[in-house]
Amino acid sequence: MIATLFIALVLQTPVAADVDCDRAANTQEINACAARDLAREEARMDRYLAAAHARLDEDMAGTTGEPGFGPAWLDASQSAWAAYADIRCRGVYDRWKGGTIRTVMGLGCRIELTRQRTHDIWTDYLTFADSTPPILPEPIAAP
Repeated sequence: MIATLFIALVLQTPVAADVDCDRAANTQEINACAARDLAREEARMDRYLAAAHARLDEDMAGTTGEPGFGPAWLDASQSAWAAYADIRCRGVYDRWKGGTIRTVMGLGCRIELTRQRTHDIWTDYLTFADSTPPILPEPIAAP
């Protein structure tokens, strides 16, 4: 939650809209670019979560009538992951609190964990045990 609030603040600064991230040269620009990267990764994770929910809904509709809790487990695991990511990345941010690098380090932590989580969602919910193509493409480690 802290990361999300921070991203909103960073992206609303005048410099954020004008930054060429390939040429970011100061702390404010680098932070704005990292915040954009995180927003992009979170949007991708949200797309993969939505696809996972859709698959679970389809699976439950076509099952043998046995009750399933797939969507509830997915929601619970996402909540647990979000809590873990928040705690871990607050720790990273705190580790670097003595310098201006702390923001980009905290955002970098969140970016990496979000990428990993997106890949986990893909592996667990959007692929098949046979040669059926996955529902969405495998998320790459970096854009």
